[in-house]
Amino acid sequence: MTNHLRWLLLLAVTAALVIGGPLLSTTTVLSSPSADVASQFLFSRAFGFDEIAQGHIPFWNPYIYGGVPFLGDFQSALLYPPNLIFLVLPLATAINWSFGLHVFLLGALTYGWAIGRGLRPAAAWVSGALAMFSGTFFLHIYAGHLSNVCAMAWVPMVFWGIDRWIAQRHLGWICLSAAAAALQIYAGHPQYVYFTAIIAGAYALIHLPGTSRWPQAAVGLLAIYPLAALLAAAQFLPGLAAAQESVRSGGVNYEFAAMFSFPPENFLTLLAPWIFGGHGEIPYWGRCYLWEMSFYLGVGGLLLAAFGAGNSKNKVPNIRLGILVLVALILALGTHTPLHHLLYDWLPGFGSFRGSSKFLYFAGLFLALFAGLGMDRLLSGDKPTRALGLTALVLGLGLLGASFWLSRSGPDSLRHLIAAILATKESYLNPEALLLPKFLPDLLEATRQSLTLAGSLWIGFALLWLAARRWQKLAPVLGGAAILEIAIFAGSTVATFPLAQFTYQPVAEYLEAHPGDYRVLNTVNPDSSMLLRKGNVWGYDPSVLKRYAELLTVTQGGNPAQASQYLPFSTFHPILAMLRCQWAFLPGENNQITIKPFPDPFPHFFLVSDYQVIPDASDLLEALRNPTFDLKTKILLEEEPNPKPDPGTPAGSIRVLDSSTDHWTLDVKTDRAAILVIPDSYSPDWHVTARPDSAQKEYSLLPANHALRAIPLSKGHHVFTMEYQPRGFRLGAIVSLLTWSLLIACVAIAPLRRHLTFHE
Repeated sequence: MTNHLRWLLLLAVTAALVIGGPLLSTTTVLSSPSADVASQFLFSRAFGFDEIAQGHIPFWNPYIYGGVPFLGDFQSALLYPPNLIFLVLPLATAINWSFGLHVFLLGALTYGWAIGRGLRPAAAWVSGALAMFSGTFFLHIYAGHLSNVCAMAWVPMVFWGIDRWIAQRHLGWICLSAAAAALQIYAGHPQYVYFTAIIAGAYALIHLPGTSRWPQAAVGLLAIYPLAALLAAAQFLPGLAAAQESVRSGGVNYEFAAMFSFPPENFLTLLAPWIFGGHGEIPYWGRCYLWEMSFYLGVGGLLLAAFGAGNSKNKVPNIRLGILVLVALILALGTHTPLHHLLYDWLPGFGSFRGSSKFLYFAGLFLALFAGLGMDRLLSGDKPTRALGLTALVLGLGLLGASFWLSRSGPDSLRHLIAAILATKESYLNPEALLLPKFLPDLLEATRQSLTLAGSLWIGFALLWLAARRWQKLAPVLGGAAILEIAIFAGSTVATFPLAQFTYQPVAEYLEAHPGDYRVLNTVNPDSSMLLRKGNVWGYDPSVLKRYAELLTVTQGGNPAQASQYLPFSTFHPILAMLRCQWAFLPGENNQITIKPFPDPFPHFFLVSDYQVIPDASDLLEALRNPTFDLKTKILLEEEPNPKPDPGTPAGSIRVLDSSTDHWTLDVKTDRAAILVIPDSYSPDWHVTARPDSAQKEYSLLPANHALRAIPLSKGHHVFTMEYQPRGFRLGAIVSLLTWSLLIACVAIAPLRRHLTFHE
């Protein structure tokens, strides 16, 4: 055990050295300033854990999209145990440590998985380090994919448990895999949970043949994900309920699902990571985003993986692992193979996600294990094969030759290739960049340098590889060089930004100088509303409720059937006033923020008596599209209200007695039966409870104007609480607590039983 601790400590130190100073900073945040931490996680973590620090679990987020489920949004990760650091560390430090801890966790769990497959500690360390720093994982830190990184880190633990269960049939290993899958759910990225389940199923199927008592083994493996669902029920049940209301409920169209398929030409990133740019000041000009499309494992890592795969003494396990690499790659190619459309049509849940390139991570993980197997061969005394060394030499010379050809052929040699990639409509490079006089020459030079560096690395490793055939003492040097190279690659991708850049102090001061119960249209950075604590009519998150997205799409003249989380705002519509929008914060020149007032925003609560019932959603939205529709005096419902409003204009008063993110307690007086309208987004999980002295004993909450809330009131004095209670949370919390308690008890009792038996 002490020996393993040394290697794990070395993994931790290596990870800390690569990430560097941000782990100690309270003002600098890991990731690119144009990525997801700066546009989403910075604010959701600040909001969620600030509420928890005050003793309140925020089930509802009132600050974006007119209100959305918060706990039910998996990416909030409120119940994820490692996120307790957000309660004790400053925000920037907590985000940096969250990244750092999960980099180490991936390395440590890959190490354990490799040890479980019989590798020496030094070889397992190589697998762990390569997994940590490979392009398929580490680049997600640059992209600010906090929930991705947290979910990805647990994958090796799933495979580790499967391996040991097949070998030993001890239920503890099923629990290990299930716990890993449950922690993935809590970590906040459902797509990686789903994709891991697919690959874990393939992993189990491929490893079952030839095992003793395979039906018993199969039953245990089938129990992993049901058990994981029980362990994660506190998050899984409300998350599932919220997903059924979200804009992605019912799946996405195939055009959307096909986005971010791994482009075949990006297999070249195995040889040269920056061949399509994306490093330093040179933009990435390949398809999609580099952090989703990089397959780089390092030159040394790839050589070790090939050597491990070629071990004739380990033929059957290596064939199985090789099949898994192939399966992951075929799935990653997505729409570039006919399999993707078949899965979209027939596999439940597959059509709810885009980004099949995420399967590339699993291929990289299996290759990291192969590299550990290769390192293990070297440490056991096997000579490096001459064929691999010569192949590496040829590849290196080929890359140098390509660099030389580019230097002779000039910028036009890239122009046609870039034009072909732009023609796929999958590149995010601005075509106007091609018109800049220095763009193509600079790009040519960067590409040439990338090929030269890659070619030199391949030649260097080829020579070291061939030298190790003669002097076997160089075998550890090969492993060390492989890790040094991939660590330098990873370190070169580390990006940071100052936290102060995204606290928007001038906006905060402006809001403080203009107090009131209103919303804004913040298009500069929509989710920053959670930090500014001022409601925004829009946001940046797939959790937007479908009804609300459809309503807002109407305001911009779009087709509500095509509503999504992405909506460009180009015009003011009266519905924005109904949503209490008073100011617009818009991007201005020189990174300044332009503030624009909106006319006549509605109050937070108001009474109407005029209504119309339109059961069909498309007809109702079409009626709201009419610019002559009087939103102040009339609302559209989907069913008859009870009680029905009396004719005439209602008069009365509305007082807020108490409120939080998840509830409102109101005191309402009305001189006639009327409908209380609340221009916040509707969810069936909002409920109204009467106070003892209220005029009504029961209240109903209806969808109004398709996406907002309405409460029919009788004449008189009403006191009631409107509260958001996410479906499944209470049941899920009980189930999760009981299941975790049972699992921990079983783990604790087994050693105790062995101890007592020994003494007897």
